[in-house]
Amino acid sequence: MSFSAEAFKRQFPLFAQEENAELVYLDNAATTQKPLSVINAVRDYYMHSSANTHRSSHRLARKATEMVERVRRQAAEFVNAASPNEMVFCRGATEALNLLAHCLCSSLAPGDEIVISTAEHHANIVPWQMAAERYQLTLRFVPDTAGVPRFDQLSTVLNERTRVVSLTGGANAIGLRPDLAQVRRQVQHTRSVWIVDGAQLAAHEVVDVQKIGCDFFVCSAHKFYGPTGIGLLYGREALLEAMPPWLGGGEMISEVGLQTSRYAGLPHKFEAGTSPLAAIAGLGAVLAFLARQDRRAMAAHEQKLVHWLHRELEALPNFQLVSQARNHLGIAAFVPVQGSAADLMHWLDERDIAVRVGHHCAQLLGRAGSNPVTVRASVAAYNTESDIRTFLQALEAYCDFQQPPAGQLQRESGSGPRDDFTRLSLADLTSQRNWQDRYRVLLLWGKVISHKPEIRSPGKLVRGCESQAWLVHWQEGGRHFFELDSDSRVVKGLGALLLSQIDGRTAGEICALDLPRLFEELGLGKHLSQSRSNGFYALMRQALQQVEVSRAQT
Repeated sequence: MSFSAEAFKRQFPLFAQEENAELVYLDNAATTQKPLSVINAVRDYYMHSSANTHRSSHRLARKATEMVERVRRQAAEFVNAASPNEMVFCRGATEALNLLAHCLCSSLAPGDEIVISTAEHHANIVPWQMAAERYQLTLRFVPDTAGVPRFDQLSTVLNERTRVVSLTGGANAIGLRPDLAQVRRQVQHTRSVWIVDGAQLAAHEVVDVQKIGCDFFVCSAHKFYGPTGIGLLYGREALLEAMPPWLGGGEMISEVGLQTSRYAGLPHKFEAGTSPLAAIAGLGAVLAFLARQDRRAMAAHEQKLVHWLHRELEALPNFQLVSQARNHLGIAAFVPVQGSAADLMHWLDERDIAVRVGHHCAQLLGRAGSNPVTVRASVAAYNTESDIRTFLQALEAYCDFQQPPAGQLQRESGSGPRDDFTRLSLADLTSQRNWQDRYRVLLLWGKVISHKPEIRSPGKLVRGCESQAWLVHWQEGGRHFFELDSDSRVVKGLGALLLSQIDGRTAGEICALDLPRLFEELGLGKHLSQSRSNGFYALMRQALQQVEVSRAQT
């Protein structure tokens, strides 16, 4: 069966909206868009069958209960569980992992061990850290090279005290997909339970928990075109039976006494309170939607795109690849050689290209690999070749823009002329008719700020900026002067705007300025992200505070 990304994309209403006509959405590892069938299912639940489940015999309650148990059967088929009793509805993979950490570790003895890796999402690290502290357990990590786990060496950290092995099925920061068959061979002869965090994996391939051989598997619907607020926890029935419940309350009990209670059977003893019923309806719709697709063809299309991304990024000298295309899910992670990742993200956003920048809830991996902040472009089956071409062309344009003008001198540490803000005119900004041109001028202004490694000390760091910035101040002849540095071109541009107004002025002149009003009149508050606006105000507050302190001392 052939696969058409264009035809697949037409099933997602967001892309048909006028404001999204040119959108290139490459943030799918964070969340995917929703097909019309999922949106309709959530709406239809509220329109036609909104009622609580299991607690009443009236018509709407029966309909809602039937829906929930039908979706549970669909979920069992989705992961090839042996029984619907092995499927627990959770808010998402994060809640499922917290449930497992609480329920599994409460019966362990001090000194028992939990094995995870440096490539895990924080949701598969922090709950185990909390459990280890609570029950005096030991955390061990799969051996790694520059932070990248060597799953083939997992056996070297397994021993008679290993009780839990919880590993990613696909790393959300770099897309690395472990060889799960190899993991199974190393784990199967130990006394440990094996958990697979399949949040990324379920989006890109058919899941068969019986073939994988894991004891538990978790995933989130919003990663595979479903609604937010609902996820799946698969667990072997015997293990779920033996585990204590996590949350107490309604629905998870069969009988309540004055001192003790008797818990409900599987899977309800793990589903306290009212479930997210509309989200479950949406989950059922997306499982039916995926069942109608050629999943193999979808995966082949995604792999074609991700290999193309890696090939082209390797050829661009201004970017350093962090991810690899081999044995990989749909993620390309990289860093710009010049400038900051955050600047590149905003550059792309101005061109209606959505990517994600940050540590991606995987700080251990980034820290070990010396790339704590990366740009992550993640594909889904609705991404087209045109999307990738547009993205790559934008990267090439960014490289051209990053080149310094001919003859521009680099300021050396502690030497060279001061940054000259006198040639910056507000008219250059206000004369631009649209925001993109104004933003470009702002980035050009950032080039006025030269590199100053000598001021990059903790005492000069500006608190509140999304990207790091350093500011120093001194006074000469009653006038106030400033030096600024940052790796972010946008922060430099905002700093240049600020210093063009206050550098070399008296305290009285500075205090008479209405800088917040200027910021708003230029349209910066309207068009910049909240974090960028906060950065400008953080620079402004620190500069004005330094002026006030200096004036008080005189």
